Amino acid sequence: MTTTDTPATTEAALAVLPIEAVTVREGWNPRTGDDEAEHRALTASVRAQGILQPLLVERTDAGPVLIDGHRRLAAARAAGLASVPVIERGGEEGDAAQLAAALAANLRRRGLDPIEEAHAYQRTTEAGWPQRRIAEAVGCTRRHVSERLRLLRLPETATQAISEGVLTLAAVPRVEAVAAVSVPVADALVAVLREGHATSGELAERPDAVLGELARRGGEGPLLTLLPGHIDLAELLDPDADGDLIGRAEAAGVRGVHLTIDDLDAARAYGCLIEFPQADDTYWRRGWVADRTWLTDRVRQHVERVAERRAADQTTRSARTGAEASARGEDPEAAAAVVATESDPERHARERAEAADDRRSARLANLDLGRRALLAYDEPEAITMEMARAIALTALHHHQAEAARGLALCHERLHNIETRTTKAGATRQKVTYATPEEAERALSEWIEGAGTPEQVLGRTLQALALAWFADQAALPRSDRRPAIVPGRYGGGIAAGLDALVTDLVRPALPERIAAGLRESSEDEARAA
Repeated sequence: MTTTDTPATTEAALAVLPIEAVTVREGWNPRTGDDEAEHRALTASVRAQGILQPLLVERTDAGPVLIDGHRRLAAARAAGLASVPVIERGGEEGDAAQLAAALAANLRRRGLDPIEEAHAYQRTTEAGWPQRRIAEAVGCTRRHVSERLRLLRLPETATQAISEGVLTLAAVPRVEAVAAVSVPVADALVAVLREGHATSGELAERPDAVLGELARRGGEGPLLTLLPGHIDLAELLDPDADGDLIGRAEAAGVRGVHLTIDDLDAARAYGCLIEFPQADDTYWRRGWVADRTWLTDRVRQHVERVAERRAADQTTRSARTGAEASARGEDPEAAAAVVATESDPERHARERAEAADDRRSARLANLDLGRRALLAYDEPEAITMEMARAIALTALHHHQAEAARGLALCHERLHNIETRTTKAGATRQKVTYATPEEAERALSEWIEGAGTPEQVLGRTLQALALAWFADQAALPRSDRRPAIVPGRYGGGIAAGLDALVTDLVRPALPERIAAGLRESSEDEARAA
């Protein structure tokens, strides 16, 4: 008998044991898949050449227990071998230690898929070992063990897809996020992957697109609605279960409901929103809802609001009709009753006539406004403060953030300078600029503080010049924002603004900024 070199905690010896002496414990093989063709090939090899790699067994009071080599042992029994070579392993006792040894042996051969590995970790934790100890035993990190165990929380369809290689680990967080809200949708996602309508890579990179593919299936898959978006009541409501709501919707003239950002926030608070927020989605929030009960409740609220508005409109119309009838010397109650009892076709006809009257009145009012504005402002005698402020505030409205940043960069009163002395005795200055909120307040005060119309317009031009031409190299790279003069890359009324503004501010530009402007113009000319 030969003793092998092993760590101090484990002793191992090479031996030959009767095949019936080796005990196999149920559920201790981390590998769960059996390949019949592979078993037959291994049996033929064992029959011809014997077992070339010894089995790993654990010495226990009840006899040797198989740790690693389940397929080799099964092949040896099928080949009719009476004895098998083994490495008897001694050391730490207990189910957890033996399970960890079996798991480590399989992992060294990389023969386990992630789900088999996760089940092995789970059995070891159930036997009493914490995740840290398992990680040390198999030679991985505790985080790796934890992430594998998390896979077992997924729906069975997902874990099976991982075992089969249909669902990659990179896409698992997406399925996990969906399953946390709706298991049927997660199952449907896996079905989409199996059928080849999407790949795991697409699910990992563009989950919204894959959910969109699932939503387009309609009746073939679970209900899935994009928020914000429109939902057709015919697709949502069940005539048997929602008959009362369908009747109220028809009475209110509601055939569909547009769900808004407010509904998206309500779905998130309720816990039925599937979403994949991205860093660049600040201005475009979206999510998916598959909860029919919640959607039906939102539709019910919308229908009730519409019905209340219609009732209020009906009351207002009746009162207005009664007042008009009274002014004509007619019975106001009778006139109001006619409006209250009119049929839908009559109401529609009346509404169309009222809309036509509104359009005619609006056109005449617009023509009158045009004549009055032409007389008042086409050739004003003087530019008043009100005129200058209206123009200034309009011009700065869409460029407020850029103008405030330019003001902070170019006005020293918005700089905070700290002088520090290094250990070597040198002095250094650290400049911090006003926050965006502080800079926007300063911009507003600057425009408000102008004393004349000319100064209002002059300060507005200064603010725009600072917004578009200030050298942002003074800021850290993460704080820089591109400043583009409107009309530089397009047509429309602002098409000539870039050249106009550049000519206006060129005399005021320092050489560094002017040189950068010339270099940029030359680059654009070469590219053209």
